[in-house]
Amino acid sequence: MPGSLGRVRIIAFLAGFIVVLTALLLVTMVVAAGARRRRHALQTAARWAVRHYAIPGRGHTVVGVALTDADGRIHSEHVVARIPDDAQDWQRDFIAARQEAEERAFHLNSDRPPIEG
Repeated sequence: MPGSLGRVRIIAFLAGFIVVLTALLLVTMVVAAGARRRRHALQTAARWAVRHYAIPGRGHTVVGVALTDADGRIHSEHVVARIPDDAQDWQRDFIAARQEAEERAFHLNSDRPPIEG
């Protein structure tokens, strides 16, 4: 009978291990599903907005539109213009590029689902 007691302990250990492993798997699946839902909700609520910036040492200003979510993460970007720092009429070029970016953002947002809430 001493051998059967060892088998019972092994079976009990394996059963407990399987229960713990199954619980861990379920918790992981629930957490991952929640993260996917949150990421999807953020991307759905993201909106196109005008964005401009200069990269030091590059010698130009970038004007574009960026798909930005509520957390400030950029999911996509469309560059409208790169204006050289030494452009003849930098301000005119910048204003024209910004206007083009505003129009593009407006049209891109018209294809986005409405924000609910």
